[in-house]
This record gives sequence, structure tokens and C-alpha cells, in this order.
Amino acid sequence: MLKTLKKYALIYKVFVKNCFIAQMEYRINFLFANTIEIAYLFIKLLYVMVAFRVGVVINGYTPDMMMMFVGSFTMMTGFYCLFFYSNFMNLSNHVRNGTLDLLITKPVSLQFIATLRNVDFGFSFTNVVAGAGMIILAWSRMGIPVTLSRVVMFLLFIFLGIVLKYAIFLMPSLISFWTVQTAAVNQMSTAIWDMNHVPMHIYGRSVRHAGTFLFPVFVITNFPPLFVLDRLTWVHMVWFLIAPLLFLFLSRKLWNVAIRNYSSASS
Repeated sequence: MLKTLKKYALIYKVFVKNCFIAQMEYRINFLFANTIEIAYLFIKLLYVMVAFRVGVVINGYTPDMMMMFVGSFTMMTGFYCLFFYSNFMNLSNHVRNGTLDLLITKPVSLQFIATLRNVDFGFSFTNVVAGAGMIILAWSRMGIPVTLSRVVMFLLFIFLGIVLKYAIFLMPSLISFWTVQTAAVNQMSTAIWDMNHVPMHIYGRSVRHAGTFLFPVFVITNFPPLFVLDRLTWVHMVWFLIAPLLFLFLSRKLWNVAIRNYSSASS
């Protein structure tokens, strides 16, 4: 088991290195991608700017708290673009063009190479840095003590949030094995994700429960700030530990079903 993990870690290191070298060969594209992301980032910051200008407390959340939620959303969006987005979008192309046949012949896990092969630095760097900056600024402005236990738990929330993000957003992309085109499904999942830039308590109870337990996007970006603010219940803490493993298991099962449904281009 340990030997296998080490093998895949070394392979992934090669993936990251090759992707970085390839993207640095086209620095103008890299800079252009980050310029676009800065524009999108400014739009996200409008929520925080309006909250600070008005000085209103929304459902118990001050402007500084809102900044932490926007920062968490921005940073997790950056991690998603860094590790997963291009891979999930290319999955339908692999199915449609038959290039998945080539990946099947590789002596590694097909799911690993098909969903983690590309690492996109262009559309992620700005979001990760800006999101982390907003979290640090909001944390310091709220005067919440920065202890080792809080920082470690916060980083654990971020890590498991990345795992959960992979699992739940892979599943809509797997529909391409049946329908080939998944544009509508991807747009729907993106719209659901965009609801996540504000505290989940702003929404009604039914939306909160659906976004926490059914399609748990709130677990990904809401739970880290809620932990810092000491507003997580014990039910949420337990679910935070269970959800990534559960949805990773479900996505793996759905992947196996999808592969059995795949019709090779050579068949």
C-alpha cells in the first residue's frame, strides 16, 4: 500500500513538473489567464466592499466574517482550477474522440491519469493567493487567537474540502460516458458552486440541508470559516469527517460503472 502511494506520488510530481514547464513556455498566455482571473476576483470582492461600505450585519455575520467566507470560496475555487477543472472538462473529449483508449493502455490507474493528469497554474495562482490573503486579513481583524490547533484544524478542513470537491464534481462529468456532452450539467454544478461564496445561514433551511448533506458544497468552503468562528455543531464536525470519504467512495463506484459503459473507439 505504502509502496503504491509512493509510486503515484512520484508520477504526480512528474505531471506537475511537466505542466509547469509547458505553461511557462507561453508566459503571455499565463499572464493573460491571471489577468482574467483578477477581473473575476474584483467581481467577487464587490460583495465584501458593499458589506464594508454599508457596515451592515447580515444574519449575524459582520463584514470581516463575510470577507473570510469570500476568501475561503476564492481559495477553494483556485485549488479546483489548479488540480481538477481542466481534467474534468477534458473527460468528455476523451470519450468523444476515443483518446481514452490511449490512457487505458497506461500501466497506472485510469481514473488517476484521466482526472489528475493536467495541472493548470494559469487560472489558479491569483485565486489561491488572494483567497489566502483575505482569510488572513479577516482572521486578524476579528481578533480571533491564532493557535496551533486552530491553524492545523483549518488546514485539515481545507485538505478534506479539496478531496470532497474532487469527488462531488467528478460525478457530473462522468455523465459524458452516457451522453458525451455534459455542458448543461457542468453549468448547473457551477451555478450551485457559486452559491457558496456567502455563509450558508443566509439561505433557508431546505437549501442549507441540501447544500450540506445532499450535494455538500457548503462543507467545502463554509465549514473552514465556521470552524474558526466556533459556529459548527457536533453533527457538522462528524459529517465533515464522513463526507469526503463517502463521496470519494461513491465517485469511485460511479467511475467503475461509467467505464463499463464506455465503448472503445476501436470496437
